[in-house]
Amino acid sequence: RRGTSPRTGQRPSQGRCFPSMPGSVVTVQLGQCGNQVGTELFSTLAREAVACSGSTRDEILDAFFRTPNARRDRAGSSKFPDDFPEASTPTARAVLIDMEPKVVQSSVRIAKKSGRWRFDTTRTLAFQAGSGNNWARGYNTYGGQVRETACELIRKEVEQCDFFGGFLLLQSMAGGTGAGLGAYVAQALRDEHPHAPLLNHCVWPYESGEVIVQSYNTLLTASALLDCSDGVIVAQNDSLHKTCVKQLRLPRPTFTDMNSVAAKQLAGVLLPSANREVGENGGLIRMGDDKNGGGPGMMDTKTKNARNGRKTHGLHDVVTDVCCFPAARLLSLRQLPVLPQKSVEFETFTWPGLLKRTRQMLLSGTTLEEGLDWGLEPTGGSTEKRDGKTPGRRNAYTKCFASSLFLRGGNSDLVDASAVGDPCLYPPWVPKPCSVNWSNSKFDGKEMSVTLLSNCQTPCPPIGRMLSRAYQMKSAGAYKHQYAEHGVGDDEFAEAFARVEDVLATYRAL
Repeated sequence: RRGTSPRTGQRPSQGRCFPSMPGSVVTVQLGQCGNQVGTELFSTLAREAVACSGSTRDEILDAFFRTPNARRDRAGSSKFPDDFPEASTPTARAVLIDMEPKVVQSSVRIAKKSGRWRFDTTRTLAFQAGSGNNWARGYNTYGGQVRETACELIRKEVEQCDFFGGFLLLQSMAGGTGAGLGAYVAQALRDEHPHAPLLNHCVWPYESGEVIVQSYNTLLTASALLDCSDGVIVAQNDSLHKTCVKQLRLPRPTFTDMNSVAAKQLAGVLLPSANREVGENGGLIRMGDDKNGGGPGMMDTKTKNARNGRKTHGLHDVVTDVCCFPAARLLSLRQLPVLPQKSVEFETFTWPGLLKRTRQMLLSGTTLEEGLDWGLEPTGGSTEKRDGKTPGRRNAYTKCFASSLFLRGGNSDLVDASAVGDPCLYPPWVPKPCSVNWSNSKFDGKEMSVTLLSNCQTPCPPIGRMLSRAYQMKSAGAYKHQYAEHGVGDDEFAEAFARVEDVLATYRAL
């Protein structure tokens, strides 16, 4: 398997010792969907940088943007964004790739118009012919043609990093360029940078159908990425659409609205944070009056320093904490609260309430806050029989390998996160089933925010349905000739379908 250790099945990036500073992330935006999501992501990151204090602002800049000229004035404070001339505007650490120039040009214009950040036009790659929603054409035909140029652009961006922290690839799974060419670029990066963390954020198509051959494209993409990526975040269009309609109260959401939701979920993971323990007060014990002579709630210097924790190492921590099992790398994102911006000042939230709902969203296997099944609990069959309840009813919850919880807002370093870190939610053999990360900075203008990245069974039902449709189409011989023209025949289909079935079996065995 490409990029994996033949003995352990682990990526070279796992188990490495990293310095105490978080690394810079190089983002590769692929296809129309990937470029649009990437534009929303950098807009969100730039907006959060403006809202944060100096030190956090500098961390965001260092991780996701390049600043050609000096970023600090004489007093040492960050200049972002008003004091920058255009030549010194923070530049996204990104490479934009598409087979058609229109979307790339649009992304460059949107970034420049914001005045807060920009794309580097020398880090773009576009042609005049699309992939025609044909995965094989994007992978086999265009992949070899653009590999050298794309890898050179990405290499130049990596060399701009003081400390390189990994790759983030943004793409769709149903088209030709984002899916086919995106899978090829991911495998090329694994070959060129075998020790770098590589995380894919993939948009899963509407189940009602966007492209007639989306079943083929999606499964071929999933099979390729599962063999080269450290983790694959699956963002389902149906869930993003429902979030816009039911929680943001947008009756007819656009792709921009949906991309904004996806970008905020991703930013909730990527923004600077520090690691802590699951329990109350970050797992540390406060000093008491009678023992140490301190006042109520006081901590000694050693405890205060310990509570601060080490900085989260971005993509490296994500792939090591959440993708602990080499055969299972499908990830899901959940975020609370999600509500219209004009309603934020009228809502009141508490950490226990947000964490309780996050736990139930995980158990229910949904990324939506509405319609939660509050009867689900992680208990086994023996308990059910002893309690006289129907066997299997309380055990029908979504199983999870591991998760990473990101708390942003006041007192996020003190809140008890055991509702999500409950060992009953995870297999007993996982050494660290739930990692907790915190930042006292507000996120998206909200006093409290919770983002959960989980390696769980949530993507399995839509993948199973997609497999069923793909087998039906393949047995009928539908559109197979279009793929055969570009080097994908029955053997390649069978191998891809079997690879995805193996992953599904791994999750269903939990």
